[in-house]
Amino acid sequence: MTSMIVVDDEVWIRERLIHTVDWKDLGIGEIHEASCGEEALEKALLFEPDLMLTDIRMPNMGGLELIQNLRDQGLHTKAIIISGYSDFEYAKKAVSLGAFDYILKPVEDDDLLQVVGKCLEQIQIEKKKEELLQKADTQVNKRLPLLKEMLYVDLINGKVQDEQQFRGTLIDFQIGNTNLNHVCVIFQIQSPDKSLDAWNTEFVQFVVRNLARDHLQPFSDNDIVLTHSGETVAIVSSIQDREAIRRHIDSVRREIDRFVHKISGCSIDVGIGESCTDIRDISRSYRNAKHSLLLSGFPAADNITAAKKPVRLEAYKHYDIEALVNLVKLGDKEAALANLERFVAANPLIDPTELKFIFIHIINAITRTAIEGKHSIEDFSRFSLQFFELLQRAQCLREIRQLLEEALLIIIAYMERTQQKKTRKVIENIVRYMEAHYNEPINLNVISKKFFMNASYLSKIFKEEMNVPFSRYLMEYRVSKAAELMRDPTIKIYEIASIVGYDDIPYFTKTFKSIKGVTPVQYREKLAADSK
Repeated sequence: MTSMIVVDDEVWIRERLIHTVDWKDLGIGEIHEASCGEEALEKALLFEPDLMLTDIRMPNMGGLELIQNLRDQGLHTKAIIISGYSDFEYAKKAVSLGAFDYILKPVEDDDLLQVVGKCLEQIQIEKKKEELLQKADTQVNKRLPLLKEMLYVDLINGKVQDEQQFRGTLIDFQIGNTNLNHVCVIFQIQSPDKSLDAWNTEFVQFVVRNLARDHLQPFSDNDIVLTHSGETVAIVSSIQDREAIRRHIDSVRREIDRFVHKISGCSIDVGIGESCTDIRDISRSYRNAKHSLLLSGFPAADNITAAKKPVRLEAYKHYDIEALVNLVKLGDKEAALANLERFVAANPLIDPTELKFIFIHIINAITRTAIEGKHSIEDFSRFSLQFFELLQRAQCLREIRQLLEEALLIIIAYMERTQQKKTRKVIENIVRYMEAHYNEPINLNVISKKFFMNASYLSKIFKEEMNVPFSRYLMEYRVSKAAELMRDPTIKIYEIASIVGYDDIPYFTKTFKSIKGVTPVQYREKLAADSK
């Protein structure tokens, strides 16, 4: 709703302006009033109204000064001047200051409504423009990391833009290039048995990429870490010389290598390129880094992986991912959260970074084993990426744990909805089969075997979905078909009973009466009487 403030030093004028018009019909739901310019400015700063009706001549601060002060304070309130004939020149000046329009005293309702209506249209147009601009800014901000990554990939591959255009791009992306040494670094995953599958490779790359960003960010002026050609590539931009950069990267590599080895059994090799003072020459540094890797970059002998046996996430003490997956499948929220609580309690001194990647492993294990169906997997691939991004921003154990709890609850709720859809589909198929074979000797056991289901479970979900027991539904459907056949007087009652699946005439009669309230004979007699 639009808000408005009415400003006049005459009480009766304010009362008339406020109460003689049904402002709610125009979409104005919040109205304030002020007796002078100073009070109006104070309330405008407090409530930021969209529209202001104001007199020109008032004590302390007049309308013109009020409008000027609103502009000086950065408020975009639309001002409509209420002026006497002798103030006409003042009114024109107010419009030149940015007032929307003026109305001559005495104020006529039609004139007031016309001017305010035009003003409200303008307000809505400007709000719509602002929304579109904000939406455009949001879209640009969302795409900015991708656009920056595309720029870096072009630079790595030697696709240099026109210099003037490139300088503008650096400014747009806030990339530093002056008085800096730029060095390309490649982190390469080495699996001892070459047995990493696609998913585990992607997972380890994710770990390396995020650890590299965390450790290099305080040292580098530009935050540039990306995946290129299956490798993690970082561009370090620093005022330090190449040797200082190399020492820092060696330290970072050791930390990443230690952690990656602990969770996956892999080691990390690093290739470092030559430094350059213009980031446009980073392709040369990239080629140097690739060459460095071919020459073993940092020798594998000082990698911690050479002497230690891999320790994988599944080996964490007191923790069983399979148990958690099963609890999620069962939809048991309390037990799943209790399982998580036991793990956290059993590992009170765990490092937050390490906990992040354990939780990433948990979420991936759940989404890979508990989520079925192409579309569901696609949905949860997007969910996993969102979870990873949020997890990356979490700083302490409490935030990390809370995030995983929320993720587990989202997954369980999603699976419950999915299960409901599956159940509905199964019941729909069963109902179609019953309606096509109602005249055959079918019952709950026959149908459960036909659809490979437990009879008790089928009975339960059928009643939940159809709000009626299985046997009652079948009975009502058969009786409804019998009632339709009774409109044909040439078909005998016992023939109708047989047609709808009843060989026992007394039982058919009893069943029919329990549904329709009359016997088959009485029902047919009523049909005959009604047709006369």
